[in-house]
Amino acid sequence: MCLGVPAKVLSTGDLSSPMPMGAIDMKGEERPCCFAYLPEVEVGQWVLIQNGFAMDVISEDDAQASFEAIDEFDLLPNQPGSTVR
Repeated sequence: MCLGVPAKVLSTGDLSSPMPMGAIDMKGEERPCCFAYLPEVEVGQWVLIQNGFAMDVISEDDAQASFEAIDEFDLLPNQPGSTVR
């Protein structure tokens, strides 16, 4: 099963390149992300991330609901050094 994790777009880089890279905020940690599947994405939007790729633009309300479900069902590992939670 793949789990899309919500993140906020911090930067997008050159979206016209074949593999446009940028940065996302995932629960307080900045991470790199590829926006190849979402060339229309804008800084400040919320996206679902799977394996380092932004897959879909979502609303902030949907992002918060996803975080609540992820926490409620303990869908992400809570390990030492884990940066997602």
